[in-house]
Amino acid sequence: MIVATLVSVAAPAAEVAPRVRSCYDVLSLWPACGLSDFTDGKYAPGEPNSRRAYLAAQHRQAEYLLDQARVSAGSRLLDIGCGYGRVLKQARDRGARGVGVTISPQQADRCGRDGLDVRLLNYRDILSLPEAEWRGAYCAVIANGSLEHFVQPDQAARGETDAVLHEFFTTSRYALSSGGRLVTTAIHFVREGQYDPRDVMQSPDHWPHGSELYHCSSLQRSFGGWYPEPGQLERCAAGNFTLLREEDGTHDYLMTSEYWMRRVRRQLMLNPRAWWSAGGALAKWPRQSLQMLRCLLLDESWTKQFRSPAPTRLLRQTWRAV
Repeated sequence: MIVATLVSVAAPAAEVAPRVRSCYDVLSLWPACGLSDFTDGKYAPGEPNSRRAYLAAQHRQAEYLLDQARVSAGSRLLDIGCGYGRVLKQARDRGARGVGVTISPQQADRCGRDGLDVRLLNYRDILSLPEAEWRGAYCAVIANGSLEHFVQPDQAARGETDAVLHEFFTTSRYALSSGGRLVTTAIHFVREGQYDPRDVMQSPDHWPHGSELYHCSSLQRSFGGWYPEPGQLERCAAGNFTLLREEDGTHDYLMTSEYWMRRVRRQLMLNPRAWWSAGGALAKWPRQSLQMLRCLLLDESWTKQFRSPAPTRLLRQTWRAV
């Protein structure tokens, strides 16, 4: 078994959007509710949405990503936006050597205590780090649910979305050895030009309660980020990657999200540890915590984006370096 330790690096030079950083501060409540994942599971057909099924779905999704990335004993894996380390742990179980990067001190600390090699690092800074450690150092790169945080609405309004996404693919290609694979999961808008980013930058209360723009604005206020449009990732990957496979996981994300909300509600009612964690978040980040709770539990904006007719799609995509 590989034993790894937490490695902290200097403060990232690349700017992290404040709302993206604060969303992970507030979501440090998640472990107190018995949750340690921030992405879709992969459910078997007809599987009930129970705790047992949820945990199996999370394990199955990570195995799928590792299989798509062709991770096996001796492989070197880079996990961009590693969360609490599920993919890294399952890679370790295969005998692979995984390195994760995250902007969240809470996640980095938890991963370090679990014996994982995780860097408190903005992925955008990889290109400025020593080449010997990063250039061509990995057989596989996984970005599981992190990609939709990389572009912000103000950047989209300035027409910078393609440039930011191209930078992600360039950085991933830089880290990969010849023939390596990149696997991404990302929420997408379902059509080109679906929303004007300037509209989404408005307060949710600027829009009719319950409208698509109300929910989209609430999600942006809570999590930061701007979703790619159909075909946009392929366009931005050109010259670095070829798309090999695409799978729609929207229903899986609906199942996952419904379980999350049911679990969080129950834990906030019954679990003193969850009370304490929620109280701490409200004391430290009152405005952002209230916005997040409103988005998740009151308005259900997160879950509604996956309900039919869904305004978004979750795509799992496998890419080959060129």
